[in-house]
Amino acid sequence: MEKMDMKMLEELGESEYRELEYVYCKLRDLKTSIAQMHDDFVAQAIPPEFEKVEAIHLMVNEVFDDLERYMRPICDPDSAYKTVRREE
Repeated sequence: MEKMDMKMLEELGESEYRELEYVYCKLRDLKTSIAQMHDDFVAQAIPPEFEKVEAIHLMVNEVFDDLERYMRPICDPDSAYKTVRREE
Protein backbone atom coordinates (compact mmCIF):
# COMPACT_ATOMS: atom_id res chain seq x y z
CA MET A 1 0.00 0.00 0.00
CA GLU A 2 2.84 2.40 0.83
CA LYS A 3 4.45 1.84 -2.59
CA MET A 4 1.12 2.59 -4.23
CA ASP A 5 0.82 5.87 -2.32
CA MET A 6 4.37 6.86 -3.28
CA LYS A 7 3.61 6.11 -6.94
CA MET A 8 0.42 8.19 -6.80
CA LEU A 9 2.26 11.06 -5.13
CA GLU A 10 5.00 10.88 -7.75
CA GLU A 11 2.45 10.98 -10.57
CA LEU A 12 0.61 13.86 -8.91
CA GLY A 13 3.89 15.78 -8.60
CA GLU A 14 4.62 15.23 -12.29
CA SER A 15 1.12 16.33 -13.23
CA GLU A 16 1.40 19.49 -11.13
CA TYR A 17 4.78 20.29 -12.64
CA ARG A 18 3.47 19.89 -16.20
CA GLU A 19 0.52 22.16 -15.42
CA LEU A 20 2.79 24.74 -13.81
CA GLU A 21 5.17 24.60 -16.78
CA TYR A 22 2.27 25.06 -19.23
CA VAL A 23 0.87 28.04 -17.32
CA TYR A 24 4.33 29.58 -16.98
CA CYS A 25 4.93 29.37 -20.75
CA LYS A 26 1.53 30.89 -21.53
CA LEU A 27 2.08 33.70 -19.00
CA ARG A 28 5.52 34.37 -20.45
CA ASP A 29 3.92 34.74 -23.90
CA LEU A 30 1.31 37.09 -22.44
CA LYS A 31 3.97 39.14 -20.68
CA THR A 32 5.91 39.47 -23.94
CA SER A 33 2.80 40.52 -25.88
CA ILE A 34 1.77 43.07 -23.28
CA ALA A 35 5.30 44.46 -23.02
CA GLN A 36 5.40 44.88 -26.80
CA MET A 37 2.03 46.66 -26.81
CA HIS A 38 3.23 48.91 -23.98
CA ASP A 39 6.49 49.75 -25.73
CA ASP A 40 4.69 50.48 -29.00
CA PHE A 41 2.23 52.75 -27.21
CA VAL A 42 4.97 54.64 -25.38
CA ALA A 43 7.01 55.08 -28.56
CA GLN A 44 4.13 56.02 -30.88
CA ALA A 45 1.38 57.21 -28.50
CA ILE A 46 -1.08 55.10 -30.49
CA PRO A 47 -3.28 52.61 -28.66
CA PRO A 48 -2.98 48.96 -29.69
CA GLU A 49 -5.20 47.57 -32.40
CA PHE A 50 -8.34 45.80 -31.26
CA GLU A 51 -7.09 42.49 -32.72
CA LYS A 52 -4.04 42.58 -30.42
CA VAL A 53 -6.14 43.36 -27.36
CA GLU A 54 -8.62 40.63 -28.30
CA ALA A 55 -5.81 38.09 -28.78
CA ILE A 56 -4.46 38.84 -25.32
CA HIS A 57 -7.96 38.67 -23.87
CA LEU A 58 -8.47 35.21 -25.41
CA MET A 59 -5.06 34.01 -24.20
CA VAL A 60 -5.81 35.14 -20.63
CA ASN A 61 -9.16 33.36 -20.70
CA GLU A 62 -7.54 30.17 -21.99
CA VAL A 63 -4.82 30.17 -19.34
CA PHE A 64 -7.28 30.97 -16.58
CA ASP A 65 -9.75 28.28 -17.67
CA ASP A 66 -7.02 25.64 -17.82
CA LEU A 67 -5.63 26.63 -14.45
CA GLU A 68 -9.07 26.87 -12.87
CA ARG A 69 -9.98 23.39 -14.08
CA TYR A 70 -6.86 22.10 -12.38
CA MET A 71 -6.91 24.22 -9.21
CA ARG A 72 -10.61 24.52 -8.46
CA PRO A 73 -10.96 21.06 -6.85
CA ILE A 74 -8.20 22.01 -4.42
CA CYS A 75 -9.57 25.48 -3.63
CA ASP A 76 -13.27 24.58 -3.78
CA PRO A 77 -13.95 20.97 -2.79
CA ASP A 78 -17.64 21.36 -3.69
CA SER A 79 -16.84 22.26 -7.31
CA ALA A 80 -18.16 20.41 -10.33
CA TYR A 81 -14.64 19.27 -11.23
CA LYS A 82 -14.49 16.45 -8.68
CA THR A 83 -13.21 13.94 -11.24
CA VAL A 84 -9.89 15.78 -11.38
CA ARG A 85 -9.41 15.53 -7.62
CA ARG A 86 -7.91 12.43 -6.05
CA GLU A 87 -10.22 10.49 -3.73
CA GLU A 88 -9.23 10.77 -0.08
